[in-house]
Amino acid sequence: MTTPDVQGLQQLERAVLDDGTSLATALRQCPMLAGYAQHAELRAWALKELEGYAPTDELPSYRKVPATLEVTVELNLPGQIIQGNSRRISPHQLPQHARDRGIGESAPIRQGVREIEAVVTQGDRAIRLSPPGSAEYALQMTQEQHRLGNEAADITSLH
Repeated sequence: MTTPDVQGLQQLERAVLDDGTSLATALRQCPMLAGYAQHAELRAWALKELEGYAPTDELPSYRKVPATLEVTVELNLPGQIIQGNSRRISPHQLPQHARDRGIGESAPIRQGVREIEAVVTQGDRAIRLSPPGSAEYALQMTQEQHRLGNEAADITSLH
C-alpha cells in the first residue's frame, strides 16, 4: 500500500515531467507534501511562490532578474508631436533618490507563479515593469531635461 506522501511525490514527479502541466499546478502539490513531511519552510516557500511575495519579504536571488532601464519620450516639436519613442538609460540618469532606493538594472519579481504564467501566455509582446515611484521619477527627469534646455522632451514613463 502506498502512503499519501509517496503518492504525492509520484504525482509531483509526473506533473514536473509533463510539458502540458503548468508550473502553478505542479507547485500546488508542494504545500501538501510539506505538510506530510512536517516541513514548514518548504510549505512557506511554496505558498509564496504560488501567491507572490509581500513587499517586506526577502526575495530569493532567482526572483531578481536582470532588466535594462528604459524611458518613453514624447517630443513636442514645432508642428508635430512624436510619441512612444523608447530608449535605454543608465541607472546614473535616474534621480538620486531613485538610485538610493536601489532602482537599477534588476527587476524584483514578486508576483505569484499563476500570475506570471498568465502574463507570459498573453503572447510575444515585451513585458514592461515599472518600479515603484516611476511616475514621480519620470516627472523629475522631464524637469531635468527642461532645466538643461531640452524643452521639447517629456519623459512619459520609466520601465
